[in-house]
Formats: sequence, structure tokens, C-alpha cells
Amino acid sequence: MRGVMRTNTKIDWHRRVEEAILRIMGALDEPLNFRQISQEVHASPYHFHRKFRELTGENVHACLKRLRMERAMHFLRHSSADVTTIALDSGYETPEAFTKAFKRIYGLTPSEARRLPFWNGVLHSSAGLHYSEHRPAYWFYLNPEGVNIMQTKITAFAPKRIVGLRNVGDYWGLPRVWEQFHQILGQHGLYAQAKEMMSVFPDHADAIPVEDKMSYAAMAVSPDFDNRYGLDEYTIPEGLYAVTVHFGSSEEIGPTWDRWMQEWLPDSGWRADPSRPNYEWYQNHGVPPELQLTFLCTPVVKVQV
Repeated sequence: MRGVMRTNTKIDWHRRVEEAILRIMGALDEPLNFRQISQEVHASPYHFHRKFRELTGENVHACLKRLRMERAMHFLRHSSADVTTIALDSGYETPEAFTKAFKRIYGLTPSEARRLPFWNGVLHSSAGLHYSEHRPAYWFYLNPEGVNIMQTKITAFAPKRIVGLRNVGDYWGLPRVWEQFHQILGQHGLYAQAKEMMSVFPDHADAIPVEDKMSYAAMAVSPDFDNRYGLDEYTIPEGLYAVTVHFGSSEEIGPTWDRWMQEWLPDSGWRADPSRPNYEWYQNHGVPPELQLTFLCTPVVKVQV
């Protein structure tokens, strides 16, 4: 009976924290504080503060501040709003205070960040909770035990048309291919047409010899993209993908893949689908290694019991 009560309590706190997160994400312009939100989810401020931090890895104030800063970066990159307007909308009293906070977090001024060719300014969140105009509201995951685990989200993705340069053989050849691809993108001014930047691995099955494995340095593009540049093309099929987050440089991604497949996959109730590709979906570019964020995506199908 006690076990059932503990389970019900855990589910109830998940529900309350999820409600609080959705409230925060829908009210970034409002002067919210954790006491106000705790009242809205019918919890005492003390218990709400403790549970929110336990399940998300940060307190309400830090979460709200980070989401506003990510939104500010989005507006800098994708709107013509001036820095003063963005600063005030982000909860800062003056553009000077905003610029100081922005530079402390990103190491760049807002004007410098605005000139970067490809970067979305995502900041670390152990719950995968980030600002996005288009991301579904429930794109986050709560950690029920408060431990450091490889957290994973099962997500349905639509087909993606990608263009890029193909690498055949060992994956260590990809950095050279990426250098060539970036030269082409810069030469033809194609960064603005990149919906997503990614490395794609169609031949991740163990049975395929290393020397025959294909991979791509690529970008996702719209269906009407005019590929007049001789780039290789590939379509990532739709379907369910398991997604986890890697923070750090691309040189450290390999061990993260290995750990994820060893720790999460065997007992997950899912199995890898070799008919569709693995891919690394890069969320920022041109930032210090400790701020680089990558979604690792592997195709999965449900294990039939």
C-alpha cells in the first residue's frame, strides 16, 4: 500500500511540475515568480521549489531566466527587433544590463551573436527544456530519481530532405568532409537555407564493413531547395526516433553514443532499426566547446513481447 501511495505521489508531482513548466513557457513576458506558480499548481512554495529542482535540475528563477535568454537569442537571430526591445522583453530594465548578462553567459555581445552564420544559443538543461517557436510543448523529460542518467525522449519525426557531402569509410573522415561542406556553404551563401545541420549515418549496422560505411556532412532543406551545387542528396525516413542530448565538443560525441547504447537501449523496451539512419543534429555552431549541444537520434521500433 505504501508503494502505491509513493507512486501516486510521484505521478502527482510530475503532473504539477509539467503544469508549471507549460505555464512558464507560455508566459515568458510576465513577471512570474515561483510562489505565484506554486499557488497555481496548488503546492506549498517550499515543496514546489524542492520538487521542481529535483525533477528539472534547476530552480524556477534559473529556468525562467535561461528560457528568456534563449528566446532573446532566437529574436536576435530571426527578427529585426532592436536590442533595447529584446532586452526589455527579456525582463531587463536596461539594454546595458541585458548586454552584460548576455556576454557573461555566451561570451559574445548581442550584436556579435546576431552576425554569426549559424547558432541558436541553446543553454544547458538536464531536462531538455528549451525555448522554441516550433518545438512541441512536451519536448522535455523529467528525472524522477534525481540521478545522472542518459535521459531519452521517443519522438516521431517527419521525413527530412538533406543535401551535403558524402563520406565513405571510417567516420574519422567526416571532419575533413565538414570543412569542405562549410566552404561550399560560405561560398554560395547557403547557411540561411539550412533548416538543420547534421551528420547522418545510414550504414550503422554492425554487419557493414567499416570501409563501406556511408555518412554525410549535411543540412536539412525545404522540398523546393534548388540543388544546383552538385551536393549529394539523401532522405531521412519518417518514424520514431530515440533522442538524447550531448553537451560538449564533437570529439566527445563517440563515447556518449557508446554509453547511451549500453545503458539505455538494452532495458528500454525498444530496439534499433537498421533500415533508417542514425544522425547527430547540431543545435549551435561557432561557440565554445562547453556550450555545444547535439541531439543524438537513433531510429527505434517497439520490442514485441
